[in-house]
Amino acid sequence: MMKKATIFKFAGMLILAVALVSCNGLKKMAKNYNDVNYEVTPQVLEANGGKVNFTVKGTIPPKYFNKKAAVLIQPVLTYPGGELQLTPVLLKGEKVEGDGTTVSYANGGTFTYSAEFEYDPKMNASELMVTAVAFQPKKAVSSQMTMADAMTMRKALNLGEEKIADGIIATSTRIDVQNEVRGLIQIGDESPQKDASGNIRMDAYQVAPENEVDMLYLAPHGYEKETIITEMAAIYFPQNIDKWLPNHDWNKKKDVAKQLENLNTFVAQGWVIRDMEIDGWASPEGEETFNEGLSERRAITATNVVFDNFQKLARKKDAQVSFKNPKDDINLKRIGHGPDWNGFLQEVEASTIADKRPILNVVKSSDPDKREQEIRNMIMIYPELDNQILPPLRRAEIKVNAFEPKKTDDEIARLSTSDPGELSNEELLYAGTLTQDWNTQYAIYKAAVQNYPQSWEANNNAGVVALKIGKADEAMNYFNKANQLKANNGMVMNNLGVVYAYNDNWKEAETNFMNANKMGVDNNYNLALVDMTKGNYKVAITKFGNTKCNYNLALAQVLSGNNSAAATNLECARKNAKTYYLMAIVGARTGDANMMNTNLKKAIKADPAIKAEAKADREFIKYYTDPTFMGIVE
Repeated sequence: MMKKATIFKFAGMLILAVALVSCNGLKKMAKNYNDVNYEVTPQVLEANGGKVNFTVKGTIPPKYFNKKAAVLIQPVLTYPGGELQLTPVLLKGEKVEGDGTTVSYANGGTFTYSAEFEYDPKMNASELMVTAVAFQPKKAVSSQMTMADAMTMRKALNLGEEKIADGIIATSTRIDVQNEVRGLIQIGDESPQKDASGNIRMDAYQVAPENEVDMLYLAPHGYEKETIITEMAAIYFPQNIDKWLPNHDWNKKKDVAKQLENLNTFVAQGWVIRDMEIDGWASPEGEETFNEGLSERRAITATNVVFDNFQKLARKKDAQVSFKNPKDDINLKRIGHGPDWNGFLQEVEASTIADKRPILNVVKSSDPDKREQEIRNMIMIYPELDNQILPPLRRAEIKVNAFEPKKTDDEIARLSTSDPGELSNEELLYAGTLTQDWNTQYAIYKAAVQNYPQSWEANNNAGVVALKIGKADEAMNYFNKANQLKANNGMVMNNLGVVYAYNDNWKEAETNFMNANKMGVDNNYNLALVDMTKGNYKVAITKFGNTKCNYNLALAQVLSGNNSAAATNLECARKNAKTYYLMAIVGARTGDANMMNTNLKKAIKADPAIKAEAKADREFIKYYTDPTFMGIVE
């Protein structure tokens, strides 16, 4: 009896001992939890392409992990006003069945955990925390287990909470559309560069003209500063004759008198004559050398006829002509062309001659020295050649080229703001190019829309300038109207994309940019920005092409790790708060505290609101306790 009682007592003590060992094992894990190491890459979380990716490598020391224990590790991103719980990690001892990474008691072990989540600007000032709970499962563990599940497990014990990383660097979100479109300059120098008169030299802070980038497209104005109007006439001659015979049959058939009258009326307007062209021709059935001289004499005859008429116009009392003596004052280009072979072929081709194809073949295939004889032979067979085809080739053609009167640029500029209704649509659109002042441009293009509401060009250009002065809603309305008036126009599609990008709607921006590109619009710069939003920085740099001294190019270079190239481009880029700020980031990333602090001061002077932003920006986390940095951002 004593022996049996002793056995039961021993068994009870053994069970208690095992329980105590198990319990003590979890307590030991909690006590030594600091020996578990977490290594996070990147050390400071960073957003790229709208997402945050990171990897944690956990290292567990030998003789730490209880063989019968399991541990659930819960990563949580905490930030002001919220938190984001990420997928937990499940570890298990050697005697635990089920899912999870097995950790050896004797040797310890490692585990790797990777996560990705959507970036939210609220997360900029955040911390990546891990909470671990150890427990002794009675059955196989599941990877679907939550922290709440773990806390209900047998002998659950909280091992502790630990910060393993800071977050989030959001430099990838600093794509700048607004300043690029508007060309904004913000001077951060304590002592700005000035000219001899003491005025700030804005050009010293502007990007050089050859490096300017314009994301938008103005529609062509279509206005011609110089328009040449031509009036024509022709004089006809009998065979082998070069004299002016007004009553010649073909002069009557072609109503040459009316042609010359029209020519006189045209010149009498007084428009400045650029030049006059007179071309003499002969029919090709005659001898070559004779025809050369004949065509020259016919050109001279036509010149004399026209100049006599013009001289009479100049002698009139109320003459408006731009010359006194046409022979001296009009630039004459006179040529005798000889036989008109091309004219002959065209006349035959257009004729109703039944056998015109054989005639053409004979002429085209004959030796040049024998063609005249071939035509003379064919005249015997086809009298139509002599009656219909050859006579109109014996002529002199007269062309008077005059400048259409135009308003001066000063007149157009004045009327565009004082009386735009007096200008054509083309003149108004041209007027917009005569000023560099965007507000004046906007007034002009709005006047063009009001006077010519069906002009897609006017609506498009009003939209371009509206966006340049920061009126994004008005720009969108104008571009939508332009798109209605001229559907599937690449320029308008591109400009719609810019407005969407301006409003940070990159999905719609990409759709419009891609459509515009397919229509032949060169908008690789805009497409490069789309690639940047996706984290494709090297692709973006390729699409930027020959772009230099540009903020967005420099940003892509920073994000792809080429800080040296970024610094070079920022030095000559347009200066504003964003440019200075990015230069400060380059300084922080390269360990150049002087570059960082100098440009951070300039950025804050250019835009004081940046001070609070810089204070919490994880780009500068290494300098949070640096007295100089603190003095700048406090």
